[in-house]
Amino acid sequence: MNEDEIADKVYEERERIVDLYRNGPGDGTIIDPVDDPAFNDYYKLDRFGFIIGDESKFKKEDPQEIKIEVTREQKWLKMISNWDGLSREKLRRRVYKGIPNSLRGKVWAKLLEVDQLTDDQKNKYKHMCELAWEHSPDVRQIDLDVNRTYREHINFRKRYNFKQQELFNILSAYSIYNLDIGYTQGMSQIAALLLMYLSEDEAFWALCNLISHNKYHMHGFFIPGFPKLIRFQDHHDKIMNKLLPKLKKHLDKNGVETGLYTLKWFFQCFLDRIPFKLTLRVWDTFLLEGDKILSAMAYCLLKLHRHQLYALGMDDILNFLQVKLEQNYQHTADYTIEKLQECLIELKKHKLDNAGLPSPSEKLKRELGIFNPDDIPIRKPQINGVDKKRKPINTDQTHSSPEQDSQRQGSIITNGKNSLDDVSSIVGDSSRRSLLDTSVTSAATTTMSPQSIQNDDAGSDVTCVSPQPDVLRIYVPYDTPTKKSPTSVSNKITTIQVMDEIATPTVETDGMFKAVSTIN
Repeated sequence: MNEDEIADKVYEERERIVDLYRNGPGDGTIIDPVDDPAFNDYYKLDRFGFIIGDESKFKKEDPQEIKIEVTREQKWLKMISNWDGLSREKLRRRVYKGIPNSLRGKVWAKLLEVDQLTDDQKNKYKHMCELAWEHSPDVRQIDLDVNRTYREHINFRKRYNFKQQELFNILSAYSIYNLDIGYTQGMSQIAALLLMYLSEDEAFWALCNLISHNKYHMHGFFIPGFPKLIRFQDHHDKIMNKLLPKLKKHLDKNGVETGLYTLKWFFQCFLDRIPFKLTLRVWDTFLLEGDKILSAMAYCLLKLHRHQLYALGMDDILNFLQVKLEQNYQHTADYTIEKLQECLIELKKHKLDNAGLPSPSEKLKRELGIFNPDDIPIRKPQINGVDKKRKPINTDQTHSSPEQDSQRQGSIITNGKNSLDDVSSIVGDSSRRSLLDTSVTSAATTTMSPQSIQNDDAGSDVTCVSPQPDVLRIYVPYDTPTKKSPTSVSNKITTIQVMDEIATPTVETDGMFKAVSTIN
């Protein structure tokens, strides 16, 4: 297959994927049952919209909790109506007590200043979507991840439904909006969480603020090299050595390094690592306080469970921190948040509440929302000398709102399953072999220490950080071949090398997909 044929294939594949999300599958479209799981004949939803297939695992909500939350709703409605006049201390006190789930979307929008962004940049999101549908090199990887993101949630259960369309649109638009990052696996679950409580436009701007605002600055988590992840893991080690030295020695003795269990704690603010109900409470505080919550909550979890961890060996420690904490958490959400507040005070006392200033490598290099097709390694192929044009957007298309979604939700209990967008697996049951066979992306597993994956192009390198078994799937876009001009001299060969003095690199090639891994 020559470069012209590959370029045509890439363009046609993107067209096909975008069309499925914009217009839905046609009558003749065959969707693999694995990609579109059916509902059980009998199922229940927990309060947050997760499907409980096994009725024996369904737990009714505590009536006392319902009563308390209803009471709080009235107070929060008054606070929302007088948001600008609200004192910081009162807001902080109420957030730690708990935001009513019915009003969580409104409060998150206020905390993330979504209204101001949507007013200041009207139609910007729609424009970014149009550009992404035409130019984004990340469409295929986004499609892969949408298909495995929160599939046990009612909103994302049906393949190509409204919520999957909205998730696809947000991630595609952001891949063009922020060219420093494009799209990185792990972003899909964060965007999906936002979509559970915000409209499509609101969720996009909320994601923008989470990544670029100084309070959260998740930009450093997603750019090549993951400099913020390294900074926060180093800071976590300082906290452990100072305040939990006995547990730190126990973990070190069993070979449990910080990178083995903190990846999703920091990278996605504890998604899939603690019960969803508690995750929401942690996200409430994260949106209020900023990224210092990440270090404090990591310390809080280890401090609360240190006695259980003392009795465990390496494999059991990792299973406890990555699986059991989410499936069989022993403390209430209220108790945990109380302890989180105490941990924040303790860390501040020891001057460990802040992980330090971002390094220059964590900061934005390019202006957000400014797009030049020359910045994207994919160029539209021409058919018979004429550029292929996309169909105009159907502006009448409707999308479900959080209020409509909430009507389908009904008692607080986590579904007890990891998300299908789990960044702890590179290729699992949720992966689709058909897409991997024709993918123009590569995936690199992470290793015990920072590794570089480089190609021959200057300035094109991706550093993978964090060890197995909490493996991060890293999207490494190749320079997709474009139409050659008549003056092209030769084809440039792109190679990938994994540099490591200890590990032996292996590159498995399957069609156009390359899985890069290391074997220790």
